[in-house]
Order: sequence, then C-alpha cells, then structure tokens
Amino acid sequence: MALKSKKLDTVRTDIPVDVVTQVDLVRINLNVPKTTRALWKSEAAKQGKSLSDMIVEAMELSLSK
Repeated sequence: MALKSKKLDTVRTDIPVDVVTQVDLVRINLNVPKTTRALWKSEAAKQGKSLSDMIVEAMELSLSK
C-alpha cells in the first residue's frame, strides 16, 4: 500500500494554509525604456497576468536553463 500525501487543509483544518504558505516579498527596482515597459505591461495584460508575475516567470525560466 503506497502512502499518498494529503493537502494540508484536509489534514488540519486549524492551520490557516493561506497564511502559512505566504512568502516574504521584496521590492526590486530596475530601469528600462518606457517603450519596453509599455510592451511588457501590454503583453502581461493580454495574458491576464500582472507585470510582476510575468517578470518573475521569465526570470525563473531563464535561471532554470
């Protein structure tokens, strides 16, 4: 019989999973041309993402190579 892990909120209802799984965020500032920012922001909106999420995903993809 194989063991399967369960979701934390189904095992312990007293643990606020949404709070426990949060990570501390820090601000990063970078300078890019206005046109680049506008392009990035437009593309993020088309994909239904925030600009921050899109940049983080791009960096994670770049670092995983």
